[in-house]
Amino acid sequence: MRVVGKIFGTLIILMLLSITIILTLLHTQYATKLVINTIDATTDYQLKASNISYHISDPWHIQLEQPQIMYQQQPLLSANNIQLWLTPTKLLNTGWSFDSILIDTITLNQPLDLATLPALHVQRLALNNLTLHTPKISIEQARLQIDNWQSRSQSWGIFSGDFQLSAPNMRWQGTTLKDVLIDGDYQDQNWKLYGLSFEWQHATFSGQAEYKQSATQPDLLTLHQLTVTGLQLQDQNQLTMLYSYIDQVKASELSIDIKRIDVLESNIEMPNYTLNNINLSVQNWQWPATHWQQHEAQVSLNAGSIQWLNTVFEEPLVNSTFSPQQITVNGLSTKVLEGYVQLDGALTPDVLALNQVTVNGIKWVLPNNWPTHLRTLNSLYSDISITQLDIGYAQLTDTNPASPFQIAGLNINGEDLILKRHGQVGLWQGTLTSNSGAASVNKVSMIGPYIAMNSQAGNWQLKQLTLPFKDGLLEASGNVNLNRSGQPWKLSLQGDNIPATTLSQWLAIPFPVTGAMDVTFNGTGLAQHQTSLAYSFTGDLNATFRQLQLRKLTPQQLLQYWGTSQQPQPTSNQSQNIDSLSLSLSPLSISADRGRVAINKIELRSKGLEANLKGKWDLADTTKQTIELQAKQGCQQLTRSWGTDQQLLSASACEGNSI
Repeated sequence: MRVVGKIFGTLIILMLLSITIILTLLHTQYATKLVINTIDATTDYQLKASNISYHISDPWHIQLEQPQIMYQQQPLLSANNIQLWLTPTKLLNTGWSFDSILIDTITLNQPLDLATLPALHVQRLALNNLTLHTPKISIEQARLQIDNWQSRSQSWGIFSGDFQLSAPNMRWQGTTLKDVLIDGDYQDQNWKLYGLSFEWQHATFSGQAEYKQSATQPDLLTLHQLTVTGLQLQDQNQLTMLYSYIDQVKASELSIDIKRIDVLESNIEMPNYTLNNINLSVQNWQWPATHWQQHEAQVSLNAGSIQWLNTVFEEPLVNSTFSPQQITVNGLSTKVLEGYVQLDGALTPDVLALNQVTVNGIKWVLPNNWPTHLRTLNSLYSDISITQLDIGYAQLTDTNPASPFQIAGLNINGEDLILKRHGQVGLWQGTLTSNSGAASVNKVSMIGPYIAMNSQAGNWQLKQLTLPFKDGLLEASGNVNLNRSGQPWKLSLQGDNIPATTLSQWLAIPFPVTGAMDVTFNGTGLAQHQTSLAYSFTGDLNATFRQLQLRKLTPQQLLQYWGTSQQPQPTSNQSQNIDSLSLSLSPLSISADRGRVAINKIELRSKGLEANLKGKWDLADTTKQTIELQAKQGCQQLTRSWGTDQQLLSASACEGNSI
């Protein structure tokens, strides 16, 4: 036993002596060669280093300067400096355990071949002055720190715990980010970003987020808060890239829960609109849910100006709430078209319900296709209502050459209005009045037109319609019961000294004359649809004419006009030399009985021109529709008939040739 004890004691002494010698050598100039030769002799790795430092005062720490690590003579890793802190409590565990590893100035152009490394576990891995280039990401002069890193077969290993990344520049999928700073935590496929900030397109981004990966459900990105300040998004290439990112998100089936996003003091220019000095806030928004599927989401916006197509909205302000199948506009206001607009209300996929609409002082030149836009807007909703409508001092202008108009000083007031119900347009409920200082419709002027109407439970009453002309007046009243079967209606019209130009300018009748006419009309019928009107229209229209004159046309030109439906355009000299020719026209009488309409013969005379017009048609039977015009000017004769779907024209010149 003494021999065994002596042997055992000798081994311990030799071991301690060896350790002492090794530690002593590590404090000398031979430390570098000792470590390098030991690694070369005992492993498949090769190590080069300009210096290796060690001190007994910090026994678990070793520093390598300008190290180059190779595996089977193939380069694996090089750096300016590597510092290692071993974990003494895990020296006997499988693999190598380090409390910390600090690597300074390292360049990686591809993932490390981790399969060649022994099992490594590092409590904290820090990379300073990191340069990384991959097909998707490129960073330089970066600082990266991660906890609990382990060398596994994955490209970059695995880790769990805190991580931090900072870099003055980062290029990600073709986009350059500046001053990148990320502070977060990773556990069980869940990423938490406690702090995220960077600069892009002259803007500062900062926020907090969380990303959860799942094998059974779409991945979830939660943006707890994101603030974007000073964004300048104007270049078309940038917009194309942004759309590409959005398409990638859609294709990934990623779910995004936006707790809050704020875009501040930013300028965005898109193909159809421009946002200047915009401030936008979005809260509780879910992606990819549509705007009809949100749950108490809030969107607010204000801007210096917004240009949409050719219209500029100054100082717009919007505050809205999105809930399932409803958008509530808590407030919307803007300066536009030299005036001001303010409204609030709610809309659903098929209902538009506005509480307050105020429009003041706008001057609007309507776009050429405004009727199409109006029909499109109307088709979006089956029900439209406005609790309070106030339009003051507005001006509307339509420059369409076919039927131009301008209404100046327009005022409209309405209360408790239901303008569309179950897809049918009409005044179903409420009170509506309107007037204007002046109006011109297709070159016919009016002074102070006025209309007043109301409706109770679908009984729509036209209380008063007054159209004052320079020397005449047109008044009308009537009603239609929208709730009764067939929607019966009644209309009475009385006109005194109405300008005769309304025949050609308003009704498109080929009769370009000046003068005056007195008109009366009384009619009834059913308005529910075209068929009910065709079988029910009953009424009488009577008109008398006086002081009629042709407007800068000769009787021959009027005859030509009737024959071709193309109004002659005399030259300026002709226009000056042609005097207005007087003409006489017999009283007009049109009667209708349950859709069968008859025009009693009306005769015209003017300086050798004689003409008469008569006709009858059945609104319910398209085969029984005939209107005939006969005219004669000297030896020239014209007969024109309008039938069901065709027109017949017969004209003869003085030589007797048939045309």
